[in-house]
Order: sequence, then structure tokens, then C-alpha cells
Amino acid sequence: MWPFSPSYPERILGDIVGQTFDYVIVGGGTAGCAVASRLSEDPNVRVLVLERGKVRDHWLSRIPLISGSLLGGSSLFQLVQRLSERPGNAAGGSEKHRRADLRTAEALGGASRINQMLWTRGAPGMYNAWADELGHPDWSWEKVEPFFRKIEDAAAEESPSGRRTRAYLGRGGPVHLRRHKPQFEIYDHVDKAAAALGLSIDNDVNDPDAPPSGYFALDSTIDRDGARHSAYSAYLPKDLALERRGRLAVCTGVVDSKLEVDVAQHCVRGVHVKPAGSKGGSTFIKAEREVIVCSGAICSPQLLMLSGIGSAEQLEPLGVSVHKNLPGVGSHLSDHHGIPIMMKIPFSQTLHRLQSNILFAIWQVILWIWNKTGILKSGTTAATIYVNTSHIDTQSSTMNTGPYPTMTPPTPPSRRTSPTFYTCLVQPRTTGRVTLASGNDPEQGPLIHYRTLDDEHDRAVARKALRFALHLAEQFAHKSGYRHAAELFYAPGVKTGRRDISKWRDLGDDELDAFAQDTVQSVLHLGCTCRMAAEGEGGVVDDRLRVHGFRNLRVADASVFPRIPAAHTMAATYMVAERCAEFVKEEWKGKSD
Repeated sequence: MWPFSPSYPERILGDIVGQTFDYVIVGGGTAGCAVASRLSEDPNVRVLVLERGKVRDHWLSRIPLISGSLLGGSSLFQLVQRLSERPGNAAGGSEKHRRADLRTAEALGGASRINQMLWTRGAPGMYNAWADELGHPDWSWEKVEPFFRKIEDAAAEESPSGRRTRAYLGRGGPVHLRRHKPQFEIYDHVDKAAAALGLSIDNDVNDPDAPPSGYFALDSTIDRDGARHSAYSAYLPKDLALERRGRLAVCTGVVDSKLEVDVAQHCVRGVHVKPAGSKGGSTFIKAEREVIVCSGAICSPQLLMLSGIGSAEQLEPLGVSVHKNLPGVGSHLSDHHGIPIMMKIPFSQTLHRLQSNILFAIWQVILWIWNKTGILKSGTTAATIYVNTSHIDTQSSTMNTGPYPTMTPPTPPSRRTSPTFYTCLVQPRTTGRVTLASGNDPEQGPLIHYRTLDDEHDRAVARKALRFALHLAEQFAHKSGYRHAAELFYAPGVKTGRRDISKWRDLGDDELDAFAQDTVQSVLHLGCTCRMAAEGEGGVVDDRLRVHGFRNLRVADASVFPRIPAAHTMAATYMVAERCAEFVKEEWKGKSD
């Protein structure tokens, strides 16, 4: 019992020097925790996880809303902020607004320690497109759906008709799913506004048979005790780490310098590691079987490039010895691109009360500690709208039908009393890339060339989506009856002061394009930089996640997506990790070292 219970068995580099492991997992984030947990189920192997961040499991880090605040510079949540490179001659918009603010967490559990906990698998058609259009038959819905079930432990949903078990979701998996009813009455008005525009209401976004477009409630990764259920707590909690410490080592506070590549044998021998912030040299850690890179869409390609696996044209000028010319490494950087629209609503219907009233905020903390109730029990987003802009009627900006999401309402990102109709492009064609800033310093972040709306198709989609969102806002103002809801203060056409929401029909394409270019931002769903594709098509890994040209090097995280999922990326990342662990187990079943 605390304070006498054992602490988490974190290792430092000195603890593992000279040891050999069967599997070395580079990165203890969302995917890395899952891979490590599954591989260490075998009592006859030794597994090492290398992670720069610490565990730092503080009680505040478990409160759903607080831990997902993305507060800049917060050491509690080990938040890391990266700024992309200036876009140079990119089409339209100012450099100031187009330089992306990209945030994640360096911690055991990675981004799952700070994200909004939203669990959306993605429509079956999305994975079938991976299989049929992109040539990955082993990644069809039929192939991936059992892994979602294996991951999930979904609580029954409270509905007007009683408790609904939702048989299509998994039971008994490591990741707890819970659905909270929206805490503000604005959601009652948003769903009515969505219905007025032709969208179906009250469907489950994770139901494979759900309509492709509509207004959907969302599941969150919150455990049975009401706390954030991150990859750390789901896959590598303290009890499990203690139980397996003879065969599982979690080494934190380290930086991976490069992989040891054996070109002749088409393999890697291990990883060179050093303490984070150290000026000294690195220590070699040997991997007897495989190295699995799970460092995310930015750092996974960085490690491959530092190891001489990447574009020779880019690496040679930096003095990196090229072991495998693989131009796809770091290319095809994809994300969901968000454009916010805000309007004024009553103060009581926003989360801003927490910022302006310290006594109210303290009371909410007490409520959560006492019985896991109050505003802090869930994240900022309780519902989403999925729309295919090709099925939006151009004249009326209302829905006919459609299969993919383009926007998610509402989240409150500013200090003003506003809901945000966050218009998101989730299948953009514009992509960027990640390149090295230094060929020999692993602690110098890579260059992130983040692009948005460069493709004319994306700009056309953004126009239709913005008009739809403005029409939705107008319907919301009408349905809610809020006094100021008909006023926009952050939207296309709003220069200074307020604008009557009904004037959105007067906006021209140029005004919509300018607003989109000046306000578009990352939704922090980065992927595709070590894309699953044939080597000749710019791919980095094959369908079993092995890096082209290597028999024992895999990548397993969001960077391997062949196309960015039309969904929040956490669920798909877990699925990739689970499949990777299965591939590795199949590879080594019955083999001796």
C-alpha cells in the first residue's frame, strides 16, 4: 500500500549495459507499449523498451480533461512542442499562420497520455480501400476487425431504451472504452441542427453497419474507475511491469542514436543508445531477434535516416553513410487539417468557467476525486459529424449522403465563450515530409515540412465543408434560441467585430480560401512517413511491417499507414501494434536462436 508499495520498475541505461535482448522496441508510446506487452507475454524471451520520457504517473495525469489540456511547456504531462519549417513558396496564406504547431508527449504511453481519448475505428470501407485500391489485401476490414475486438473492453452504453451492449465491440481487451453523455445542453441543439441539414442522428460511429454520414456520439478511452486509460495504463501498468521484470525491461530517459546495420546480412544488430541530454558517446544494445521502431510519424523516419536508411540524395550531404537508399523514408507526411469556426453562446455552456473561477475549478477536482463526476470526467469532445463533401448539395449546403468525415463539433479552443465547429479535412491530398537537420545529433529535432491546402482538390473540399459548417452554425443558432448565437466572431468574412451568421451565403470562394489558408492547423494526427507500400512506389515497409531490404527490422506506429485513416488515429495505431506483435510471434514460432 502506498507509500510502501514498490515503484514502477523504470531502468536507466546503466542497468542494461552489457545485456542482450531478443526484441528491442524503440519508443514506448502508444504503439510501443502495446508491442512490448504482447511480446513479453512469452516467458522465454527478453524484451527491452527504450523511451526518452519517464513514467511520471501523477494523479493529475489521470484526470481526463486536465490531462488532455495540451498546456504549453507542461512538465507534468511531458509535452513536446515542435514547429514545422516555414513553407516558402507554398500557395496562399501567410507564413506566420502556416507554420504548424505540432505537439505530442514524450512519456511512457506517448500521445495517449495527453490526447482527447477519442476511439473511432474508421469505416470498413476505409480499410477495404487500403486492400483494394492500395494493394494491401491483408489489411482489409475482414483482416483488421478481429484486432479491434482484441483491443477493446467496451462498457455497455446507457441509452433512453436502457443499457445497450453493442455486440460489435470487443470485451475483455486491454483498452477500456466508455461513453459519457454530453455535459452541456448545446449538444441537444447541435444534433437538431444536424438533422435539419439531412444528417442521421443517434448512431454509433464504431458500428460497422452505421450509416456512412451522420451525427455520432463518441467513445473515450476512460477506465472503469473514471481515469484516462492510456497505452501505459492499458498495456504496461506497474503491476504487469513488476510481474514481468525478469523478461521485460522499460528503460526511460534515453535517446536512440542509430541502428547498427549489417548490410551483408540484410539485418540490424541492435541500437546505439545514450542518456537524454548527455554529451558523451552512445552504448550499443544488442537485439538477438528483431528491432521494432515505434517512435511515431516524426521520430521513426528520423531514426531510420540517422542509421543510413533513407534517401541517398538527402543523407549524403549530411555525412550519413547510406546503407539502404530508400527515398520513401520521411515522405508522404499526412495529417487531418482543421479549420475552426466560432460563435458566442452563454458562458455556462462552456469549459471556460474552469479558467475564470478558481473555486469552481477546485470543486470540479473534488468531484472527480470523490466519485468521478463533474466536468473533468471526460474530454472536450462528445460528438462528431461525418460528411462526404461530394454529397453536399452545392446550392443549399445540405446533405444527401456520403461515407467519410469532414468535421467535428464542438470543442472550445479559446478563452471566449464559444463552441467551435471544427471543420476537418480527413482525406487531404496535400502531403509534406520529414528530413534530417543533423546527420550525427539525434537530439536535434528533424525538419518537418508540413503542408496544407496546396492541392486544389483540398481547397475545393475546404470551401464546401466551410459552407456546410456555417450552415450548421446557422441552424444551431435557430434551434438553440441563445441570445448571441447568431453572431460569429471567428469565421470567414469576419474582419473586426461580429457578423450576422445568416450572411454566410454571401461569401465568395476567395474569402473562404483566404480564411482557410490563414487559420488551418494540424489536428495532431500525423502519419504515413514510413508508408506501407512497394519500394518502387515510395514505400518503406511491406505488409508485415518489415523495412524493405531488412529481415529483422520493423516499424509499427502511425507512420506505416498507407493512407491517413478517416478517423481519430489512436485506434488504428493500436491495431497496427497488435498486428505487428502477431507478425513477430508468427515469424519466430518454433525457431531457436
